[in-house]
Amino acid sequence: MKAKTVAVIQTLFAFGIVVWWGLFFALFQHDPANTSAYLAFERAFPLPDLVWLTPLLVQAARANLRRSPYALLWTAAAGGALVFLGLLDASFNLQQGIYTRSLGNGLLNGFINVACIGFGLASISWSKRQVISQT
Repeated sequence: MKAKTVAVIQTLFAFGIVVWWGLFFALFQHDPANTSAYLAFERAFPLPDLVWLTPLLVQAARANLRRSPYALLWTAAAGGALVFLGLLDASFNLQQGIYTRSLGNGLLNGFINVACIGFGLASISWSKRQVISQT
């Protein structure tokens, strides 16, 4: 994968996180089908998502587009944060039966979790391969 491709995907993830929180606070938090446990869990994430993960993704994308020597560090850090987010969310979803609540819920949450974990691991692996190829 090329650095530009990684940067585009990082930008899409950052944009997706911001859109998610906009939708959550405008619409989803008012859905009566959501349990208090789900709402408490979700409300714990805006700070780390918007203050840590999104800026990491944006910085990694910028660094990759500029071919900065720090691009690999930012990409690996963002990848680790994505893996953590995806695993934490998947753990909650499994414990609370979110995947089996409805087909739509299961598919959407499953896609989001697999995308975070998958791209996170791919980012870390990509960064490692770039370091190895430079030595």
